[in-house]
Amino acid sequence: MNAKESLMTWSAKDRDTYLAELSEKTYDVLIVGGGITGAGMLRALGLRGISTALIEKDDFGFGTSSKSTRLAHGGVRYIINGEFSLVSEACHERDWLRGALPNLVRPVPIVMINHNAIGSLAFGMYLRFYDLLSGWNNYKNYTHLSLADCKEAEPQVSIPGTHSASRIYECIINDARLTLEIAKEGVMTGGTAVNYLEAKRIITKNGRATGVEAVDRLTGDSLVISAKNVVNACGPWTDDLMPEDSPKVIRPSKGVHIVVKRENIGNVGGLYVKNPADGRSIFVLAHGDFTYLGTTDTDYPGSLDDCYTEREEYEYLKMSVDSCFPDARFEETDILGTYAGVRPLVLDPTETTETKTSRRELVDEVSPGYFVITGGKLTIFRSMAEKLIEFMAKKGAFDIKKSDTKRSKNRFVLGLTPEEWAASITSKAFDEKTLAHLYQNYGVGGLSILDAVTADGSTGDAITTGQPNIQAELDYCLEHEMITRVKDFLLRRTNLSLHQRDDHETLGRETAKRMGASLGWDDARIKSEVAEYVDIAHKNSFFLGT
Repeated sequence: MNAKESLMTWSAKDRDTYLAELSEKTYDVLIVGGGITGAGMLRALGLRGISTALIEKDDFGFGTSSKSTRLAHGGVRYIINGEFSLVSEACHERDWLRGALPNLVRPVPIVMINHNAIGSLAFGMYLRFYDLLSGWNNYKNYTHLSLADCKEAEPQVSIPGTHSASRIYECIINDARLTLEIAKEGVMTGGTAVNYLEAKRIITKNGRATGVEAVDRLTGDSLVISAKNVVNACGPWTDDLMPEDSPKVIRPSKGVHIVVKRENIGNVGGLYVKNPADGRSIFVLAHGDFTYLGTTDTDYPGSLDDCYTEREEYEYLKMSVDSCFPDARFEETDILGTYAGVRPLVLDPTETTETKTSRRELVDEVSPGYFVITGGKLTIFRSMAEKLIEFMAKKGAFDIKKSDTKRSKNRFVLGLTPEEWAASITSKAFDEKTLAHLYQNYGVGGLSILDAVTADGSTGDAITTGQPNIQAELDYCLEHEMITRVKDFLLRRTNLSLHQRDDHETLGRETAKRMGASLGWDDARIKSEVAEYVDIAHKNSFFLGT
Protein backbone atom coordinates (compact mmCIF):
# COMPACT_ATOMS: atom_id res chain seq x y z
CA MET A 1 0.00 0.00 0.00
CA ASN A 2 1.21 3.51 -0.85
CA ALA A 3 2.21 5.28 2.38
CA LYS A 4 -0.19 8.14 1.73
CA GLU A 5 -3.07 5.69 1.46
CA SER A 6 -2.63 4.98 5.18
CA LEU A 7 -3.88 8.48 6.02
CA MET A 8 -7.41 8.53 7.40
CA THR A 9 -9.93 11.27 8.08
CA TRP A 10 -10.05 12.41 11.68
CA SER A 11 -11.77 15.75 11.63
CA ALA A 12 -13.87 18.03 13.82
CA LYS A 13 -16.28 18.17 10.89
CA ASP A 14 -17.33 14.67 11.96
CA ARG A 15 -17.47 15.46 15.67
CA ASP A 16 -21.23 14.83 15.95
CA THR A 17 -20.68 11.35 14.50
CA TYR A 18 -17.95 10.62 17.04
CA LEU A 19 -20.14 11.85 19.89
CA ALA A 20 -23.03 9.67 18.75
CA GLU A 21 -20.70 6.68 18.63
CA LEU A 22 -19.48 7.41 22.15
CA SER A 23 -23.08 7.57 23.39
CA GLU A 24 -24.19 4.35 21.70
CA LYS A 25 -21.30 1.90 22.13
CA THR A 26 -19.95 0.07 25.12
CA TYR A 27 -16.17 -0.01 24.95
CA ASP A 28 -13.78 -2.48 26.48
CA VAL A 29 -11.77 0.48 27.79
CA LEU A 30 -12.49 4.19 28.13
CA ILE A 31 -9.41 6.38 28.69
CA VAL A 32 -9.82 9.77 30.33
CA GLY A 33 -6.92 12.03 29.41
CA GLY A 34 -5.43 12.85 26.01
CA GLY A 35 -1.81 13.43 26.91
CA ILE A 36 0.97 11.11 25.81
CA THR A 37 0.11 8.53 28.50
CA GLY A 38 -3.51 8.26 27.40
CA ALA A 39 -2.55 8.34 23.72
CA GLY A 40 -0.02 5.57 24.33
CA MET A 41 -2.75 3.46 25.92
CA LEU A 42 -5.10 4.10 22.97
CA ARG A 43 -2.45 2.96 20.50
CA ALA A 44 -1.31 -0.09 22.49
CA LEU A 45 -4.86 -1.31 23.13
CA GLY A 46 -5.85 -0.74 19.51
CA LEU A 47 -2.90 -2.76 18.25
CA ARG A 48 -4.18 -5.62 20.43
CA GLY A 49 -7.71 -5.36 18.99
CA ILE A 50 -9.29 -4.11 22.24
CA SER A 51 -12.11 -1.62 21.59
CA THR A 52 -11.08 1.69 23.13
CA ALA A 53 -12.24 5.29 23.37
CA LEU A 54 -10.36 8.32 24.66
CA ILE A 55 -11.74 11.67 25.80
CA GLU A 56 -9.80 14.82 26.64
CA LYS A 57 -11.25 17.88 28.36
CA ASP A 58 -9.11 20.31 26.32
CA ASP A 59 -6.97 19.53 23.27
CA PHE A 60 -4.75 16.48 22.88
CA GLY A 61 -1.44 17.20 24.59
CA PHE A 62 -2.80 20.40 26.16
CA GLY A 63 -1.14 19.71 29.52
CA THR A 64 2.28 18.31 30.35
CA SER A 65 2.66 16.59 26.98
CA SER A 66 3.15 19.87 25.10
CA LYS A 67 5.17 21.57 27.85
CA SER A 68 8.25 19.34 28.08
CA THR A 69 11.91 20.02 27.28
CA ARG A 70 11.23 18.34 23.92
CA LEU A 71 13.68 15.53 24.46
CA ALA A 72 13.27 11.78 24.42
CA HIS A 73 16.02 10.95 26.87
CA GLY A 74 17.19 8.35 29.33
CA GLY A 75 17.33 10.64 32.34
CA VAL A 76 21.05 10.69 33.01
CA ARG A 77 20.60 12.67 36.23
CA TYR A 78 18.39 9.98 37.79
CA ILE A 79 21.36 7.61 38.06
CA ILE A 80 22.58 9.55 41.06
CA ASN A 81 19.24 8.83 42.76
CA GLY A 82 19.81 5.10 42.24
CA GLU A 83 16.97 4.74 39.72
CA PHE A 84 18.95 2.42 37.46
CA SER A 85 15.97 0.42 36.15
CA LEU A 86 14.09 3.60 35.23
CA VAL A 87 17.10 4.99 33.36
CA SER A 88 17.65 1.69 31.54
CA GLU A 89 13.98 1.52 30.57
CA ALA A 90 13.97 5.12 29.34
CA CYS A 91 17.16 4.60 27.30
CA HIS A 92 15.73 1.51 25.61
CA GLU A 93 12.44 3.29 24.87
CA ARG A 94 14.28 6.32 23.48
CA ASP A 95 16.28 4.10 21.15
CA TRP A 96 13.16 2.21 20.01
CA LEU A 97 11.34 5.47 19.34
CA ARG A 98 14.24 6.84 17.29
CA GLY A 99 13.80 3.95 14.85
CA ALA A 100 10.00 3.78 15.03
CA LEU A 101 9.34 7.45 14.17
CA PRO A 102 12.60 8.78 12.69
CA ASN A 103 11.25 11.99 11.19
CA LEU A 104 9.99 13.22 14.57
CA VAL A 105 12.63 11.70 16.89
CA ARG A 106 16.11 12.74 15.87
CA PRO A 107 19.54 12.49 17.58
CA VAL A 108 21.01 15.62 19.16
CA PRO A 109 24.41 15.97 20.88
CA ILE A 110 24.39 17.13 24.50
CA VAL A 111 27.62 18.68 25.80
CA MET A 112 28.43 18.89 29.53
CA ILE A 113 31.38 20.82 30.93
CA ASN A 114 34.06 19.33 33.21
CA HIS A 115 36.13 21.59 35.50
CA ASN A 116 39.12 19.40 36.36
CA ALA A 117 40.85 16.15 35.46
CA ILE A 118 39.41 14.16 38.36
CA GLY A 119 35.90 15.41 37.63
CA SER A 120 36.34 14.57 33.97
CA LEU A 121 37.45 11.03 34.77
CA ALA A 122 34.68 10.45 37.32
CA PHE A 123 31.96 11.85 35.04
CA GLY A 124 33.28 9.80 32.15
CA MET A 125 32.83 6.65 34.22
CA TYR A 126 29.34 7.82 35.16
CA LEU A 127 28.43 8.27 31.49
CA ARG A 128 29.95 4.90 30.56
CA PHE A 129 27.52 3.41 33.06
CA TYR A 130 24.75 5.39 31.32
CA ASP A 131 25.77 3.74 28.03
CA LEU A 132 25.75 0.37 29.76
CA LEU A 133 22.21 0.94 31.03
CA SER A 134 21.15 1.68 27.44
CA GLY A 135 22.59 -1.65 26.28
CA TRP A 136 25.19 0.28 24.24
CA ASN A 137 22.40 1.00 21.78
CA ASN A 138 22.40 4.79 21.79
CA TYR A 139 22.89 6.71 18.54
CA LYS A 140 26.46 7.31 19.70
CA ASN A 141 28.06 6.47 23.01
CA TYR A 142 29.71 8.89 25.42
CA THR A 143 32.70 10.83 24.07
CA HIS A 144 35.32 12.78 26.00
CA LEU A 145 36.06 16.22 24.49
CA SER A 146 39.32 18.03 25.09
CA LEU A 147 39.21 21.77 25.65
CA ALA A 148 39.96 22.29 21.95
CA ASP A 149 37.27 19.77 20.96
CA CYS A 150 34.80 21.55 23.21
CA LYS A 151 35.57 24.89 21.60
CA GLU A 152 35.06 23.35 18.16
CA ALA A 153 31.76 21.73 19.16
CA GLU A 154 30.34 24.83 20.89
CA PRO A 155 32.42 27.90 19.96
CA GLN A 156 30.32 30.42 21.92
CA VAL A 157 30.56 28.61 25.25
CA SER A 158 32.90 30.30 27.72
CA ILE A 159 32.89 29.05 31.31
CA PRO A 160 35.76 30.01 33.62
CA GLY A 161 37.76 26.99 34.74
CA THR A 162 36.66 24.69 31.93
CA HIS A 163 38.97 21.68 31.74
CA SER A 164 37.19 19.52 29.14
CA ALA A 165 33.69 18.31 28.25
CA SER A 166 31.63 15.18 27.88
CA ARG A 167 29.23 14.52 25.01
CA ILE A 168 26.29 12.13 24.87
CA TYR A 169 23.37 11.86 22.47
CA GLU A 170 19.68 12.10 23.25
CA CYS A 171 16.78 12.63 20.84
CA ILE A 172 15.08 15.88 20.06
CA ILE A 173 11.29 15.77 19.56
CA ASN A 174 8.23 17.94 19.14
CA ASP A 175 6.27 16.69 22.14
CA ALA A 176 2.82 17.91 21.05
CA ARG A 177 3.20 16.39 17.60
CA LEU A 178 4.53 13.15 19.06
CA THR A 179 1.45 12.91 21.27
CA LEU A 180 -0.74 13.62 18.26
CA GLU A 181 0.93 11.00 16.07
CA ILE A 182 0.48 8.39 18.81
CA ALA A 183 -3.20 9.29 19.16
CA LYS A 184 -3.68 9.21 15.38
CA GLU A 185 -2.30 5.71 15.22
CA GLY A 186 -4.70 4.73 18.00
CA VAL A 187 -7.56 6.04 15.88
CA MET A 188 -6.19 4.24 12.82
CA THR A 189 -6.36 0.94 14.72
CA GLY A 190 -10.08 1.46 15.40
CA GLY A 191 -10.13 3.68 18.47
CA THR A 192 -12.31 6.74 19.00
CA ALA A 193 -10.71 9.93 20.34
CA VAL A 194 -12.51 13.23 20.95
CA ASN A 195 -11.16 16.44 22.45
CA TYR A 196 -13.05 19.07 24.49
CA LEU A 197 -15.05 16.36 26.22
CA GLU A 198 -14.68 16.47 30.00
CA ALA A 199 -15.32 13.55 32.32
CA LYS A 200 -17.28 14.78 35.33
CA ARG A 201 -17.76 11.59 37.31
CA ILE A 202 -17.21 7.84 37.16
CA ILE A 203 -20.42 5.85 36.79
CA THR A 204 -20.63 2.62 38.77
CA LYS A 205 -23.04 -0.29 38.96
CA ASN A 206 -22.89 -2.84 41.77
CA GLY A 207 -19.57 -1.36 42.85
CA ARG A 208 -17.89 -1.62 39.43
CA ALA A 209 -17.03 1.22 37.04
CA THR A 210 -19.24 1.14 33.94
CA GLY A 211 -18.36 4.43 32.26
CA VAL A 212 -18.32 8.17 32.79
CA GLU A 213 -20.68 11.10 32.66
CA ALA A 214 -19.09 13.71 30.43
CA VAL A 215 -19.79 17.26 29.27
CA ASP A 216 -19.11 18.61 25.80
CA ARG A 217 -17.16 21.80 26.53
CA LEU A 218 -18.09 23.26 23.14
CA THR A 219 -21.88 22.96 23.57
CA GLY A 220 -22.49 22.25 27.26
CA ASP A 221 -24.34 19.04 26.42
CA SER A 222 -23.97 16.03 28.71
CA LEU A 223 -23.54 12.44 27.64
CA VAL A 224 -22.88 9.06 29.20
CA ILE A 225 -20.07 6.93 27.78
CA SER A 226 -20.29 3.24 28.67
CA ALA A 227 -17.25 1.00 29.11
CA LYS A 228 -16.32 -2.22 30.83
CA ASN A 229 -13.22 -0.52 32.24
CA VAL A 230 -12.21 3.11 32.82
CA VAL A 231 -8.63 4.41 32.92
CA ASN A 232 -7.69 7.67 34.62
CA ALA A 233 -4.74 9.02 32.59
CA CYS A 234 -5.30 12.63 33.56
CA GLY A 235 -1.71 13.53 34.45
CA PRO A 236 -1.64 16.52 36.82
CA TRP A 237 -5.45 16.36 37.03
CA THR A 238 -5.45 12.74 38.27
CA ASP A 239 -6.73 13.64 41.74
CA ASP A 240 -9.74 15.50 40.28
CA LEU A 241 -11.28 12.22 39.15
CA MET A 242 -10.37 10.13 42.19
CA PRO A 243 -12.88 9.22 44.93
CA GLU A 244 -13.35 12.03 47.46
CA ASP A 245 -11.94 9.98 50.32
CA SER A 246 -8.81 8.95 48.40
CA PRO A 247 -5.42 10.27 49.52
CA LYS A 248 -3.70 12.65 47.11
CA VAL A 249 -1.71 10.93 44.38
CA ILE A 250 0.03 13.83 42.61
CA ARG A 251 2.80 16.21 43.63
CA PRO A 252 2.52 18.95 40.96
CA SER A 253 5.89 20.30 39.82
CA LYS A 254 6.15 23.33 37.56
CA GLY A 255 8.56 23.42 34.64
CA VAL A 256 9.20 26.55 32.56
CA HIS A 257 10.82 26.91 29.13
CA ILE A 258 11.74 29.98 27.09
CA VAL A 259 12.31 30.20 23.33
CA VAL A 260 14.61 32.65 21.55
CA LYS A 261 16.30 32.80 18.17
CA ARG A 262 19.30 30.50 18.15
CA GLU A 263 21.54 33.28 16.84
CA ASN A 264 20.89 35.13 20.11
CA ILE A 265 22.50 32.34 22.16
CA GLY A 266 24.97 30.88 19.67
CA ASN A 267 24.64 27.20 20.62
CA VAL A 268 25.25 24.61 17.91
CA GLY A 269 23.51 21.62 19.47
CA GLY A 270 22.49 20.89 23.03
CA LEU A 271 24.16 21.67 26.34
CA TYR A 272 23.43 20.71 29.92
CA VAL A 273 24.56 23.68 32.02
CA LYS A 274 24.52 24.41 35.75
CA ASN A 275 22.92 27.38 37.40
CA PRO A 276 25.66 29.19 39.38
CA ALA A 277 23.30 29.89 42.29
CA ASP A 278 22.04 26.41 43.15
CA GLY A 279 23.99 24.04 40.87
CA ARG A 280 20.85 22.70 39.21
CA SER A 281 21.25 21.99 35.48
CA ILE A 282 19.10 23.13 32.58
CA PHE A 283 19.12 22.29 28.88
CA VAL A 284 20.08 24.71 26.12
CA LEU A 285 18.75 23.02 23.00
CA ALA A 286 18.92 23.86 19.31
CA HIS A 287 15.62 23.40 17.48
CA GLY A 288 16.36 24.55 13.95
CA ASP A 289 16.65 28.33 14.00
CA PHE A 290 15.51 28.50 17.62
CA THR A 291 16.90 27.71 21.06
CA TYR A 292 14.77 26.21 23.82
CA LEU A 293 15.92 26.91 27.38
CA GLY A 294 14.72 25.00 30.42
CA THR A 295 13.53 23.67 32.65
CA THR A 296 12.79 24.75 36.18
CA ASP A 297 11.51 22.23 38.73
CA THR A 298 9.47 23.71 41.60
CA ASP A 299 6.45 22.63 43.62
CA TYR A 300 3.34 24.20 42.16
CA PRO A 301 0.23 25.02 44.22
CA GLY A 302 -1.53 27.06 41.53
CA SER A 303 -4.19 26.45 38.89
CA LEU A 304 -3.42 23.47 36.65
CA ASP A 305 -5.46 25.03 33.86
CA ASP A 306 -3.78 28.44 33.96
CA CYS A 307 -0.03 27.98 34.36
CA TYR A 308 2.35 30.52 32.83
CA THR A 309 5.93 31.73 33.14
CA GLU A 310 6.78 34.36 35.73
CA ARG A 311 9.61 36.88 35.71
CA GLU A 312 11.70 35.26 38.45
CA GLU A 313 11.69 32.03 36.44
CA TYR A 314 13.04 33.90 33.42
CA GLU A 315 15.71 35.48 35.63
CA TYR A 316 16.74 32.03 36.89
CA LEU A 317 17.15 30.69 33.34
CA LYS A 318 18.94 33.86 32.27
CA MET A 319 21.45 33.38 35.08
CA SER A 320 22.22 29.89 33.77
CA VAL A 321 22.61 31.07 30.18
CA ASP A 322 24.72 34.13 30.99
CA SER A 323 27.12 31.98 33.01
CA CYS A 324 28.15 29.95 29.95
CA PHE A 325 27.26 32.19 26.97
CA PRO A 326 28.67 35.60 27.94
CA ASP A 327 27.87 37.09 24.53
CA ALA A 328 24.26 35.85 24.49
CA ARG A 329 21.43 38.30 23.81
CA PHE A 330 18.79 37.08 26.22
CA GLU A 331 16.89 40.11 27.44
CA GLU A 332 13.12 40.17 27.87
CA THR A 333 12.73 41.81 24.48
CA ASP A 334 14.56 38.87 22.86
CA ILE A 335 12.01 36.32 24.06
CA LEU A 336 9.78 34.92 21.33
CA GLY A 337 7.63 32.75 23.54
CA THR A 338 7.48 30.82 26.79
CA TYR A 339 5.55 27.85 28.07
CA ALA A 340 4.96 26.46 31.53
CA GLY A 341 3.66 23.01 32.38
CA VAL A 342 3.00 20.87 35.41
CA ARG A 343 4.63 17.47 35.85
CA PRO A 344 2.46 14.82 37.52
CA LEU A 345 5.02 13.50 39.98
CA VAL A 346 3.74 10.65 42.12
CA LEU A 347 3.47 11.96 45.68
CA ASP A 348 5.98 10.46 48.10
CA PRO A 349 5.33 11.84 51.62
CA THR A 350 8.89 10.94 52.67
CA GLU A 351 10.56 13.03 49.94
CA THR A 352 10.91 16.75 50.72
CA THR A 353 12.34 18.03 47.40
CA GLU A 354 10.62 17.83 44.03
CA THR A 355 13.96 17.38 42.22
CA LYS A 356 14.60 14.08 44.03
CA THR A 357 11.01 12.82 43.77
CA SER A 358 10.99 9.66 41.67
CA ARG A 359 9.86 9.79 38.04
CA ARG A 360 8.45 6.27 38.40
CA GLU A 361 4.88 5.70 37.26
CA LEU A 362 1.93 4.63 39.38
CA VAL A 363 -0.31 1.84 38.05
CA ASP A 364 -3.21 0.79 40.26
CA GLU A 365 -6.85 -0.30 40.44
CA VAL A 366 -8.76 2.36 42.34
CA SER A 367 -11.92 0.27 42.49
CA PRO A 368 -13.26 -2.65 40.43
CA GLY A 369 -12.99 -1.67 36.76
CA TYR A 370 -11.48 1.75 37.50
CA PHE A 371 -7.72 2.03 36.90
CA VAL A 372 -5.19 4.82 37.21
CA ILE A 373 -1.86 5.43 35.48
CA THR A 374 0.19 8.54 36.23
CA GLY A 375 3.71 9.82 36.83
CA GLY A 376 6.51 8.38 34.75
CA LYS A 377 8.33 10.12 31.91
CA LEU A 378 7.30 11.14 28.42
CA THR A 379 9.93 8.85 26.92
CA ILE A 380 8.46 5.67 28.46
CA PHE A 381 4.85 6.17 27.35
CA ARG A 382 4.86 2.85 25.46
CA SER A 383 6.25 0.71 28.26
CA MET A 384 3.92 2.42 30.74
CA ALA A 385 0.97 1.46 28.55
CA GLU A 386 2.15 -2.15 28.39
CA LYS A 387 2.49 -2.33 32.16
CA LEU A 388 -1.06 -1.10 32.67
CA ILE A 389 -2.45 -3.47 30.04
CA GLU A 390 -0.79 -6.45 31.72
CA PHE A 391 -1.98 -5.25 35.12
CA MET A 392 -5.56 -4.85 33.86
CA ALA A 393 -5.49 -8.31 32.30
CA LYS A 394 -4.40 -9.81 35.62
CA LYS A 395 -7.37 -8.08 37.22
CA GLY A 396 -9.71 -9.69 34.67
CA ALA A 397 -10.38 -6.60 32.55
CA PHE A 398 -9.76 -8.53 29.31
CA ASP A 399 -7.75 -11.42 27.91
CA ILE A 400 -4.44 -10.80 26.17
CA LYS A 401 -1.91 -12.96 24.42
CA LYS A 402 1.66 -12.73 25.60
CA SER A 403 2.73 -12.66 21.97
CA ASP A 404 0.88 -9.34 21.54
CA THR A 405 3.25 -7.56 23.94
CA LYS A 406 5.61 -6.49 21.16
CA ARG A 407 2.92 -5.09 18.87
CA SER A 408 3.29 -1.64 20.40
CA LYS A 409 6.93 -1.77 19.26
CA ASN A 410 5.77 -1.71 15.65
CA ARG A 411 7.09 1.14 13.58
CA PHE A 412 4.69 4.07 13.21
CA VAL A 413 2.73 3.87 9.99
CA LEU A 414 3.12 7.58 9.21
CA GLY A 415 6.84 7.75 10.04
CA LEU A 416 9.53 8.08 7.38
CA THR A 417 13.29 7.80 7.30
CA PRO A 418 15.24 10.58 5.55
CA GLU A 419 15.93 8.18 2.69
CA GLU A 420 12.25 7.29 2.28
CA TRP A 421 11.32 10.96 2.29
CA ALA A 422 13.97 11.89 -0.30
CA ALA A 423 12.87 9.04 -2.57
CA SER A 424 9.24 10.19 -2.39
CA ILE A 425 9.73 13.92 -3.06
CA THR A 426 8.63 15.02 -6.49
CA SER A 427 7.88 18.69 -5.81
CA LYS A 428 10.67 21.20 -6.31
CA ALA A 429 8.46 24.14 -5.36
CA PHE A 430 9.93 24.72 -1.90
CA ASP A 431 13.26 25.55 -0.34
CA GLU A 432 15.11 23.07 1.84
CA LYS A 433 13.91 24.67 5.07
CA THR A 434 10.23 24.20 4.19
CA LEU A 435 10.80 20.63 3.00
CA ALA A 436 12.73 19.79 6.16
CA HIS A 437 9.93 21.28 8.25
CA LEU A 438 7.27 19.19 6.49
CA TYR A 439 9.34 16.02 6.76
CA GLN A 440 10.25 16.41 10.42
CA ASN A 441 6.78 17.32 11.64
CA TYR A 442 4.49 15.26 9.42
CA GLY A 443 6.37 12.35 7.84
CA VAL A 444 3.95 10.68 5.41
CA GLY A 445 1.56 13.55 6.05
CA GLY A 446 4.13 15.92 4.60
CA LEU A 447 3.87 14.12 1.26
CA SER A 448 0.11 14.63 1.33
CA ILE A 449 0.63 18.33 2.07
CA LEU A 450 2.95 18.62 -0.94
CA ASP A 451 0.36 16.90 -3.12
CA ALA A 452 -2.21 19.48 -2.03
CA VAL A 453 0.10 22.29 -3.12
CA THR A 454 0.59 20.61 -6.49
CA ALA A 455 -3.19 20.55 -6.92
CA ASP A 456 -3.70 24.14 -5.71
CA GLY A 457 -0.63 26.34 -5.72
CA SER A 458 -2.21 28.95 -3.44
CA THR A 459 -2.07 26.50 -0.53
CA GLY A 460 1.71 26.74 -0.73
CA ASP A 461 1.62 30.33 0.49
CA ALA A 462 3.31 30.98 3.85
CA ILE A 463 0.98 31.32 6.82
CA THR A 464 3.17 34.05 8.26
CA THR A 465 6.37 35.73 7.13
CA GLY A 466 9.63 34.18 8.29
CA GLN A 467 8.29 30.76 9.24
CA PRO A 468 8.19 27.64 7.03
CA ASN A 469 4.54 26.77 7.67
CA ILE A 470 2.22 26.86 4.65
CA GLN A 471 -1.55 27.07 4.24
CA ALA A 472 -1.83 23.44 3.14
CA GLU A 473 -0.74 22.41 6.66
CA LEU A 474 -3.86 23.95 8.14
CA ASP A 475 -6.02 22.16 5.58
CA TYR A 476 -4.25 18.89 6.37
CA CYS A 477 -4.76 19.32 10.10
CA LEU A 478 -8.43 20.11 9.57
CA GLU A 479 -8.85 16.85 7.67
CA HIS A 480 -6.54 14.51 9.58
CA GLU A 481 -5.65 15.93 13.00
CA MET A 482 -8.89 16.89 14.77
CA ILE A 483 -8.17 20.58 15.26
CA THR A 484 -11.26 22.03 16.89
CA ARG A 485 -10.08 25.43 18.07
CA VAL A 486 -7.68 28.03 16.64
CA LYS A 487 -5.35 27.48 19.60
CA ASP A 488 -5.06 23.78 18.73
CA PHE A 489 -3.36 24.60 15.46
CA LEU A 490 -1.24 27.56 16.50
CA LEU A 491 -0.09 26.22 19.89
CA ARG A 492 0.21 22.44 19.36
CA ARG A 493 -0.07 21.20 15.78
CA THR A 494 2.51 23.82 14.86
CA ASN A 495 5.03 26.08 16.62
CA LEU A 496 3.66 29.20 14.95
CA SER A 497 2.63 30.90 18.17
CA LEU A 498 5.77 29.97 20.09
CA HIS A 499 8.12 31.22 17.38
CA GLN A 500 6.40 34.57 16.86
CA ARG A 501 6.42 37.34 19.46
CA ASP A 502 4.21 39.93 17.79
CA ASP A 503 1.06 40.31 15.68
CA HIS A 504 -0.83 37.38 17.16
CA GLU A 505 -4.06 39.18 16.35
CA THR A 506 -3.44 38.84 12.59
CA LEU A 507 -2.18 35.27 12.92
CA GLY A 508 -5.22 34.26 14.95
CA ARG A 509 -7.70 36.05 12.69
CA GLU A 510 -6.41 34.60 9.44
CA THR A 511 -6.30 31.10 10.94
CA ALA A 512 -9.84 31.48 12.32
CA LYS A 513 -11.20 32.60 8.95
CA ARG A 514 -9.79 29.57 7.17
CA MET A 515 -10.89 27.19 9.92
CA GLY A 516 -14.31 28.83 10.09
CA ALA A 517 -14.88 28.30 6.37
CA SER A 518 -14.24 24.58 6.87
CA LEU A 519 -16.07 24.09 10.18
CA GLY A 520 -19.02 26.42 9.58
CA TRP A 521 -18.26 29.11 12.17
CA ASP A 522 -20.22 32.35 12.28
CA ASP A 523 -18.62 35.76 12.92
CA ALA A 524 -19.21 35.56 16.67
CA ARG A 525 -17.40 32.21 16.90
CA ILE A 526 -14.50 33.52 14.84
CA LYS A 527 -14.13 36.56 17.10
CA SER A 528 -14.22 34.48 20.28
CA GLU A 529 -11.65 32.04 18.89
CA VAL A 530 -9.27 34.88 18.03
CA ALA A 531 -9.75 36.57 21.40
CA GLU A 532 -9.00 33.39 23.36
CA TYR A 533 -5.92 32.59 21.29
CA VAL A 534 -4.52 36.13 21.56
CA ASP A 535 -4.98 36.08 25.33
CA ILE A 536 -3.00 32.83 25.64
CA ALA A 537 -0.30 34.04 23.22
CA HIS A 538 0.10 37.26 25.20
CA LYS A 539 0.54 35.33 28.46
CA ASN A 540 3.14 33.14 26.74
CA SER A 541 5.05 36.14 25.41
CA PHE A 542 5.01 38.45 28.42
CA PHE A 543 5.32 37.64 32.08
CA LEU A 544 2.36 37.59 34.42
CA GLY A 545 1.63 41.00 35.86
CA THR A 546 3.19 42.92 32.94
